[in-house]
Amino acid sequence: MVSDLILGTCGNPLAQRGGKWYTHHSYGTIVELIAHRVQQVMCHGPVLPDASAHKADCELSQPNITVHQWGTWYNTLRALKRPDLLLRHYWKVTKGCDALFIRGTHPLSWSLHWLARARGQRVVHWIAADSVQIMRTDPRGYGRLVERLGLCFAYFERAMIRLAARVSRGYFVTSGLQLAEIFHSKRTVGCPSSSTTSEKDFLVREDTCIGPSVRILFLGFIRAEKGIEYLLRALPHVESDRPVILALVGGWDQFPEERERLLRIIEELGIEEKVVWEGYAKFGADLFAQIDRSDMLVLPSLSEGTPHVLIEARARSLPIIASRVGGIPGSVTDGEDGLLVPPRDPTAIAQAISRVIGDQELRQRLIRQGRERVRMLTIEWFVDLVMDLLTRPDSDIPVDYAETIARTNGRGGGM
Repeated sequence: MVSDLILGTCGNPLAQRGGKWYTHHSYGTIVELIAHRVQQVMCHGPVLPDASAHKADCELSQPNITVHQWGTWYNTLRALKRPDLLLRHYWKVTKGCDALFIRGTHPLSWSLHWLARARGQRVVHWIAADSVQIMRTDPRGYGRLVERLGLCFAYFERAMIRLAARVSRGYFVTSGLQLAEIFHSKRTVGCPSSSTTSEKDFLVREDTCIGPSVRILFLGFIRAEKGIEYLLRALPHVESDRPVILALVGGWDQFPEERERLLRIIEELGIEEKVVWEGYAKFGADLFAQIDRSDMLVLPSLSEGTPHVLIEARARSLPIIASRVGGIPGSVTDGEDGLLVPPRDPTAIAQAISRVIGDQELRQRLIRQGRERVRMLTIEWFVDLVMDLLTRPDSDIPVDYAETIARTNGRGGGM
């Protein structure tokens, strides 16, 4: 059913190539699907610098999507030098639309709630990560004073978003149950995860770790908060009767110093022949090829929301190991559809990897139950939820709201 809604949205930065507009896949795919259900989508956002434009890998192709570009985006610090310009852009986001869909906690984005209240617009705000946690676990290299000020600002922004949502009577959709607690309200929907995985992206296989070598996959940006150091330190202690290879798949152009640090650790441990740097893999065939070539996914993060990769890997029948941080325990049940380990613990990581390699019964159970667990957590289910919030009568959220949306739209499964 197509609504006559005109939706204003902002979230990830944009990039233009060949006269076409692109954005990050996790955001762009959702905008594309929403465009099928509304009259018009007005997509606002800053433009990525040329060096980072390749990260915008989802074309905004629907004819009813109009793009409204801002200036070039480099980082939050530079954006805050012109708060008046940011507020002017946010004012334009709310102009001429009936409702707002906001992704993320960008600087001063709480002002969108105040503007929406003044215009009488519905707001759905998708919180994918907590900037406070990111600032605490992943220093940006600006120096102690600047980073302490940045952390204080992150706390201020978090508090202002919570207050502003009360003013706008908007809805929060959080990626993870921990974020739902941080942004708790009577209008918060805590999703075990959100994903760009579609129902057509599933791959059924019964087992992994059956080849002449074992390929461990890390998937994510190469930066400190991902905890890659502890996976590297675990590698020499993995028990296996076959060679073990670690494939690092992800971009590092924003954090080259972190890659250099990891290279020094690899040399220190003498594991150069066990580590392969694959670079960035675009969502779709490139990403799925990396997953399908692998025997397990290990995500040793120090801070997370609920990573998409945990959905994508399980959908492709890959057993997963992840840190017990952030929203991960809310989307992975230890011993049933994945293994959870403490953060910063190479010994625990090595033991978990060894268990997956050596215990076929455990491995096959993780594959089977992991695949079934994520059948509900597809992008179609997430868009159903967002559209219902955008169009439902004004009211608080029932406790079983997310499950009800899944049952009503035939997505199946439980949380």
